[in-house]
Amino acid sequence: MPLSPNTVARLADVLKQGATDRAAARELGIDKSTAAHHRARLGIAPAPKASPTHPTLTVQEKWRTFLRPVEAGHMEWAGRRTKSSSTPVFTHHERTYTARAVAFRIANGRAPEGYVTAECDHEGCVAPEHMADAPGRTRVRAALAIITGQENGRPECARGHRTAEHRRYLPDGSPYCGACQSARKAAGRAREKAEAGR
Repeated sequence: MPLSPNTVARLADVLKQGATDRAAARELGIDKSTAAHHRARLGIAPAPKASPTHPTLTVQEKWRTFLRPVEAGHMEWAGRRTKSSSTPVFTHHERTYTARAVAFRIANGRAPEGYVTAECDHEGCVAPEHMADAPGRTRVRAALAIITGQENGRPECARGHRTAEHRRYLPDGSPYCGACQSARKAAGRAREKAEAGR
């Protein structure tokens, strides 16, 4: 079956970034011989041999090989995900990276603080401009809480935790106490463990 023009264009990008025929085929869901045929047809040189001292792709270049651009500037992850939380990940020289942390670094030029999430409305997005780390999320959501009238200005939560230290926000700006939430989760895990031991 012939490849669509979009698939051929994506294949050309992946091959030009240094992917092997096998890696490009796996990425695009085609067979290796099709990737090799199009490499020859497009006049793209074979991928250089990898060596520990001279990697063929940087972390960011490898990250890009797993992207699928979609509407409105969003990007979807076409690579591997963890089984437990479906976090988009990839391996580069035997080290595992999370796709969103790499995307955050690309957009901000620094490592993220805490975990990184997409703060857009496209589920699973990994576009660098849509990533936020813990401080970024808190700033945006705190502003939303003020705008929507959900911020109450109390110095402590109902259980006495200082809001300056423990206040967190849901995506809609609703504030909550991070310490109380952690305690609830720990109590829930303890209950589950006790019930499982019966």
